[in-house]
Amino acid sequence: MNKQMRAVFTIVDYSRGKQIADIYINEQIPIRIVTHGHGMADSVILDYLGLGENKKSIMISLLSPERTKRIFSILEEKMYIKKPGKGIAFSVPVSSMTSFLSSIVEADSTKNTELIKEDELNMADGYQHELIISIITKGHFPEVKAAASAAGAKGGTLIHALGLGGEEAQKFLGISIQPEKDVILIVVRKDEKNKVMKAIAEAAGINTEGRGISFSLPVDCALGLSETAIPQFNTEETVE
Repeated sequence: MNKQMRAVFTIVDYSRGKQIADIYINEQIPIRIVTHGHGMADSVILDYLGLGENKKSIMISLLSPERTKRIFSILEEKMYIKKPGKGIAFSVPVSSMTSFLSSIVEADSTKNTELIKEDELNMADGYQHELIISIITKGHFPEVKAAASAAGAKGGTLIHALGLGGEEAQKFLGISIQPEKDVILIVVRKDEKNKVMKAIAEAAGINTEGRGISFSLPVDCALGLSETAIPQFNTEETVE
C-alpha cells in the first residue's frame, strides 16, 4: 500500500509569485509547473475588500502527503496564506501517474523531509471541499463568473488555454473543439458543488454558446478559504 500522492495548487497575486517559487525551489520540489491566470473578482470589489491585484500566479506540483503537509505549513508561516486576500492553496488526490513520475515523487518524499506531527494539523476523515474545473469557449467567462457567484461561489481563477480535439471528439460529442479555451478553477464546499455546477451548466454548458463542460475533483486540504480555519487532510491510502 502506497500513500496517495497529491497535486498541490497554489494561487496568489502575481506580485507574490516569486515568493512562492522561491519557497518551492528552497524546498527542492522536483515537479513544478508555473502559469498565470486572473481572479474572478472585479477591480472595484478587489479595491473594496483589499484583496490586491486581479492577475494571479499559479503553481502546480506533485507531492507526497508528508511533503504536502510541510509545504502547507511553510505557506502558512511565511506567506500567511490562511488570511483572506493572501491567496489560496489546496491539494487534490492523484489516482494514478506514470511509473517514472511516481519514482521521482516517491524519491523526493524520502529525501531530507522533516515530517509534520499529525497533531499540528486537523486530520479529516472525508473531503469537505471540491475543485470545479470548467472548460468553455473563450469569451464566455463572464457568464460563468456571474452564474457561479450567484450560486454561492466565493471566487475562482481563470486560465487561458488551447483545446486539442479533432474527428473523434466531434464524432462522440457532436461538437467541434475550438482552439482557444477558458479554464476556470473554483473551490467550493462539498455541499455547494451541485448547485454551482448546475448554474455553470445553465449559463455556459454544452447546449449554450459557451459549449462548456465541467467536472469536479475532491480537495483534501485547503488554505485561504474564508470558511477554512485550519488545514484538513484526508488520510486514505490507495492499494496497488
